[in-house]
Amino acid sequence: CRAMRTWDNKHDMFTERVHKALFTKDRHRICARWQREEGCSDHHDIRHICSGCGLSSHGAQKCSCTQEA
Repeated sequence: CRAMRTWDNKHDMFTERVHKALFTKDRHRICARWQREEGCSDHHDIRHICSGCGLSSHGAQKCSCTQEA
């Protein structure tokens, strides 16, 4: 996705997808599994931060910045 703002135009995009991987705008890779409802319990070098807002307390599925179904 090349969008610069979130679906509601309230927030700047925090991440971008590059060849199926998620990266922050400053090129740090983030964990795609962490974004799911069940999260990720692996201990690895890929960051466990929300792809929507950048907080480490939750993934994208639990982010208040995401569009509701």
